[in-house]
Amino acid sequence: MKIVKRIRDIHEDCKPRYELLATEVNGLLKPRVEEKDWFFRSRIKGLESFALKIETGRVPDPARMEDFFACTIVVPTMVEIDQAAQLVLSVYDHISRRPPKDDVTHKVPSSFTFDDLRLYVARRPLVSGKNPELDHIVFEVQIKTILQHAWSVSTHDLIFKSDTVSWPRERIAFQVKAMLEHAELAISEANRLADTPAIAKKDNRTADILHLIGHINRIWTPDRLPADIKRLAETIFDVFRSCDLSIEKFPAIIENEKRRIGLLPADLSPYALTVQALAHGADVHFERKFKRDHIRTTILIHGDMDLPAWIFVEHPRILNIG
Repeated sequence: MKIVKRIRDIHEDCKPRYELLATEVNGLLKPRVEEKDWFFRSRIKGLESFALKIETGRVPDPARMEDFFACTIVVPTMVEIDQAAQLVLSVYDHISRRPPKDDVTHKVPSSFTFDDLRLYVARRPLVSGKNPELDHIVFEVQIKTILQHAWSVSTHDLIFKSDTVSWPRERIAFQVKAMLEHAELAISEANRLADTPAIAKKDNRTADILHLIGHINRIWTPDRLPADIKRLAETIFDVFRSCDLSIEKFPAIIENEKRRIGLLPADLSPYALTVQALAHGADVHFERKFKRDHIRTTILIHGDMDLPAWIFVEHPRILNIG
């Protein structure tokens, strides 16, 4: 996937600082976790994942992405979750948490969506004054039980990282979450179960995203696409929906933009080119439709995009990273 220089530069600028933070957290937190016979793992967000998340428009400051560095603590049962949280907060400052309260949930009883505890904490200034550039940097700590962790690892690719979208496979994954004792069997048979008449169905949104994925694969070569095409397609779908546009118009809109500039640019991601194409589409009326009060979608723009002047005017749902 082609990632514009500005995003690559932000990632490269952030990476050394977060690598230093990771080294410090791994040295401080990991031994304390493992002393209790709990499991600890950590990671720094890769460039492609970083770029895709920025393009969702849900990152107010890309240079301070709250999960650029993240770690996971795995405990035996739910009883130890609060103990692990207290351990984390004994060495780092609390910024926020999701869900906000243990006894309140946004889920209806029939929902089994991801709701593991995520703490967002900040590194405290050290008495020694060492590495002051790390002071107050926010990072994510997920705290899970062994079964929650096993479920998330086993079903991660079914739900989050994919080059397609499948209503039945996602449905299966959450059925497994509701009955973990059958997880091994259910996950191993997931693909076959997805083809059975009882579950082989899709809603309108899934159908539209599948069509969009097909269009994307026909327009761009694999080397210019991310591994997670599903997320790319969902982000583009949200932009199209904000303009009341049918996904069937996607190929024509991209083709019109290719004719306008004379080529399919190699220096723009598919998302960036889509926003650029919509902004220049004569019959799209992008400005009027996007700025309607009920629209909630945020779009990302940057200096490598060829855009009309109106889009650079400050707006709460336009994220300009320069």
